Amino acid sequence: MGFLSRFRRSAKTLDDIGSIALEEDLPAVSENKNEAYEMETTNIPEHEVESEWESTEMIDSIHLNNDKKSQRLIERRRRISQKTAGEVSIGKRPLRLVPRPSQGLSIDIDHLVERKSRRKISATPAFEELMSELETTLLEADMGHAAVDEVLTAMRGRLIGASLPKKENLERIIDSALIGALDSLLRVSYWDFDQTVQSLLKDDAPIVIMLVGVNGTGKTTTAAKISYRLIRDGLRVVVAAADTFRAGAIDQLNDHAERIGARCIRSQRGGDSAAVARDAIDSAVAKGDHIVIIDTAGRMQNKTNLMQELKKVHRVASPHIVLFVGDALAGNDAVEQARTFQSFLNFDGAVLSKLDTDARGGAALSIAHATNKPIVLAGVGQGYDDLIDFEPSNFLIQLLSEDIDPSSFTIVKRDPNE
Repeated sequence: MGFLSRFRRSAKTLDDIGSIALEEDLPAVSENKNEAYEMETTNIPEHEVESEWESTEMIDSIHLNNDKKSQRLIERRRRISQKTAGEVSIGKRPLRLVPRPSQGLSIDIDHLVERKSRRKISATPAFEELMSELETTLLEADMGHAAVDEVLTAMRGRLIGASLPKKENLERIIDSALIGALDSLLRVSYWDFDQTVQSLLKDDAPIVIMLVGVNGTGKTTTAAKISYRLIRDGLRVVVAAADTFRAGAIDQLNDHAERIGARCIRSQRGGDSAAVARDAIDSAVAKGDHIVIIDTAGRMQNKTNLMQELKKVHRVASPHIVLFVGDALAGNDAVEQARTFQSFLNFDGAVLSKLDTDARGGAALSIAHATNKPIVLAGVGQGYDDLIDFEPSNFLIQLLSEDIDPSSFTIVKRDPNE
């Protein structure tokens, strides 16, 4: 039984089409419901995009004292950055993520809505009760509240005023609106992990990838999976055990490294995590390795000290790519964790672990919407090779196929810059 089963049962009980559709004249609505909704929602994520960690300049200005020596160091870094970045603004790392087209999902109802009909879906009590049932269903799936509000707004925008020629068309029209609303949550700028790494390697090495996230989300295992993926592509990888707060994390990463053929740079428990990251980078430079992957701490019970530690690691390591690792089973908790890390440390994308065991999809549906960053990779098993590129259409098909006949789905190609 799929996560939408309860809502769809409620939709099927609407025996009286007059309870949701009226034949009276209604206020004019946009003929293109999708277009109207897109115009309403494009501004929603803007307040979440800004981050105090967007630039190296901001990091330095906070972490270094304001004495003359520190100011000279900041200015020196600015000149180096300007020299290597060309036309890029001083202090900002050039955007080097290689975009990739993604695929969305829809149900074609053009042949239905184009039919002339005086009967229009209206915001009747029965309609509002149906929306309330949908809200409950989505919250029970552990979606974030902002994402749920977005879906409900999209549903109303797509349905109210839509033509309803026949009663038997209602279920398909509702399904189409729902899939369009869920698909819109995943519409962010996707980028290709492998191509981005290869592109960066043309001009710089080693490439530094920093993983952030709370303890218990599979961050260390994800570091091993990414390492294995890159080693399989012929690259030499160094992993930095920068979670020095837990001796177990250090040993776990070292064991993974021995199994997959990576080198592990570590220190004793309680060591300086930024120093471990720096030592790993220096070692990679000395030995000609291609990639450094930094595994970091995630003790949210001491959030202030954790974030200061991560800021220091970020400043010292200057990573090319920062990935947030979240547990798909954590649902809304994973969304709140992503928002917290995003507010302190602007990451480039997310990795969702245990996606194969999540039947509700709340975290996956909400993280991109909450952070305006794509889910780049997904863990789908226990093996080192169980790490896949996240594709929105495939995720939605697997999530919805128990509730909606997959033969009705239409794959829609998205522009990589959409």
